[in-house]
Amino acid sequence: MGDMDIDDNLIALEKMLQVTFRDHSLLRRAITHHSCCSTTAVHDSYDTLEFLGDAIISAHVVEYIYRTFPDATEGEMTALKSEVVSRRVFAKIGQQLGLFPHIRVDVANLRTFNERSRDSLCADVLEALVGAIHIDQGAEAAREFVARIILPVVLPLSQQTLDANPKGRLQKIVLQRSGCLPRYKVLEQGGSNNDRVFLVGVFEQDVLLGIGQASSIKEAGRLAAREALELMHEKDGS
Repeated sequence: MGDMDIDDNLIALEKMLQVTFRDHSLLRRAITHHSCCSTTAVHDSYDTLEFLGDAIISAHVVEYIYRTFPDATEGEMTALKSEVVSRRVFAKIGQQLGLFPHIRVDVANLRTFNERSRDSLCADVLEALVGAIHIDQGAEAAREFVARIILPVVLPLSQQTLDANPKGRLQKIVLQRSGCLPRYKVLEQGGSNNDRVFLVGVFEQDVLLGIGQASSIKEAGRLAAREALELMHEKDGS
């Protein structure tokens, strides 16, 4: 890739990222794999920018989780953070952004190159770009980029991670505020033997917090706890 081609590539990348760099050499470095500069990799490849970007993203993700899910346990926050900053998620974000065509990599110098390699490169460069934005534009610009590009995945992923144990989360909240355990009660049941339906309510003392309906009492109770948590969250946010 000639100098003119590299400049055109950087301009196109800036438009895609919606970030204009003061120092284009930082942006060039953020998209350069060490296979292109094996003897000067420390200064010319994205490796150390990736290290910085990883730390910055993690800090913003943790703060966002802490503020968005104040009733989550430390273990639940840790599980959600680990999912959000995983290579799989970063690779998906990078691919959706369209990073791969902009990455400078010498495929001939790689032992193997396949779809997993593409994903890995996209994840690396996403982190490196955050590091580069932080150095070039400052902490607030890096925060804005992370908020725009990465934080939108937190809520969808939270539905998989935090919903895994809504009963445990609800129990912690109820114990803290009233000193009693949530009480689950079957309110209705119907259907045939092969198609049973249970309606379960969860109570804090005599106050109904939420209801759930499912083909088993256990699942109906889990759904009741999840509804209770959602209603609490809406009430706190209103």
